[in-house]
Amino acid sequence: MDYRFNNIILEKLEKAAAEHPEKIAFKEYGGSFLTFAELRDKAYAVANALRDTFPDGLGDAPVAVMAHRDPMTVAGMLGVIAAGGWYVPVDAELPPERLRLLLGVCRPSAVVTCSAEDSPENEAEISALGVPVIRSARLAGVSDFIPAIREENQPMFGIFTSGSTGIPKLVVKSRLAMMSFIKVYCEQFGFGENEIFGNQIPFYFDASTKDIFSTVYLGATTVIIPQKCFSFPVDLVKILNEEKVTTIMWVPSALSIAARFNVFAAAKPGFLKNVLFVGEQMPIKYINIWREALPQVRYVNLYGSTEVAGNSCFYVLDRDFDPAGILPIGHPFSNTEVFLLDPETGLPAQEGELCISGDGLAAGYYNDPDKTAAAFRTTDFPDHQRRIYHSGDFGKLNEYGEFVCISRRDAQIKHMGHRIELGEIEAAANSLPYIREACCFYSHAEEKILLCYAAAEDVKKQLRSDLGRLLPKYMIPHKYFLYDTLPHNRNGKIDRAGLRAEVIEEGGKK
Repeated sequence: MDYRFNNIILEKLEKAAAEHPEKIAFKEYGGSFLTFAELRDKAYAVANALRDTFPDGLGDAPVAVMAHRDPMTVAGMLGVIAAGGWYVPVDAELPPERLRLLLGVCRPSAVVTCSAEDSPENEAEISALGVPVIRSARLAGVSDFIPAIREENQPMFGIFTSGSTGIPKLVVKSRLAMMSFIKVYCEQFGFGENEIFGNQIPFYFDASTKDIFSTVYLGATTVIIPQKCFSFPVDLVKILNEEKVTTIMWVPSALSIAARFNVFAAAKPGFLKNVLFVGEQMPIKYINIWREALPQVRYVNLYGSTEVAGNSCFYVLDRDFDPAGILPIGHPFSNTEVFLLDPETGLPAQEGELCISGDGLAAGYYNDPDKTAAAFRTTDFPDHQRRIYHSGDFGKLNEYGEFVCISRRDAQIKHMGHRIELGEIEAAANSLPYIREACCFYSHAEEKILLCYAAAEDVKKQLRSDLGRLLPKYMIPHKYFLYDTLPHNRNGKIDRAGLRAEVIEEGGKK
């Protein structure tokens, strides 16, 4: 069946359950697992419970899925889709106030959780909603459920992303958007049913959908790696070998851990074929360590944003890069078009804002038409119109005809008459062997560039001197903040918002 039909993911689930009923679909390392037959039956049990609860249909509101690192969470997501609804994954370990905020934004019609009981505080927040709660672990499997039929342009799921006002935005992805991407993603990299994905990214983050839906689409296997394992990189390699993981798609911070601790001197992943990374700039010095230790592996830099299902661009590393440089993001996936538009004139440019069009565009922000209209615009071209997402990222074309993402719009500043990309300063700092990680900000109040860095000791003088060799004088940071390790969010990315608040809004590192 053509991927444009809305139930393709459920048909793939049915196919895998029929052909390989005992094959493990999702497995928590050291914990529970679901075979494809069990995954289908548990998903249909959730769908059946939702149908019983809402005999007239789920309506337009989403279903909140409490996202535990558990295979049953995936069953809950698929169950909502089978019931004809759309889901929003919510971090099951959020503090109560944050949970209340997210639930207030999405206003779910129901809550699905695989836990017999969430934390007492969060149970109180869920109860306060006054909506039905489906506890999937308590449901008996159902194998003969007939999924609801929905249109391809109707929502499949929603993902929270940050909002400039402090209120998170809920990005809504259609069935067409997600499945058009999964099809081209799996085809582009030749993934098949024998793939074993090693999942690092929590299920409430957008990037995790590649692991989830690729596994079902292919009839492959995903091993969910506990977050604590990323603090012990030798154990991490042990897990990859024990589970015979062939493909990992991690954030650069997670990949950098293994490189920083020289883990490959003690052990190497013996089954790994693909290393993909997404979410932030990959420090070239760390990916060079991976490439030197595992030269047979394919390395792929993925580029995208929450407002586009999956990713927009990819670059397969095929040459060497200077540690002070920035990896290109390459070329668009076949379901996507990418443009560089001048932010002032809106016209095509050799350097400008990265703008994206194609089947993968999100529907917009839930219940926020103003923000949707600002980010997703219909643009006139000479022969037709296109709906385009304005990413807020600035890019250019390099000499190879590849797209390069230079920085976020809010990471581009003007200082002393010079236009400066803070990402370029970070790349220079990250290229230095004694710097573990670096993150750069600009204080408009002080008119100063600030650099937060992680290192074994205070190396401010050496750092300033070395940056003087790599950068023009006007780009040298004015203030330096030393950390043992930079703070990270639950996805493994640098907590830029927290760092910014600490060094700018609160007057300095505590």
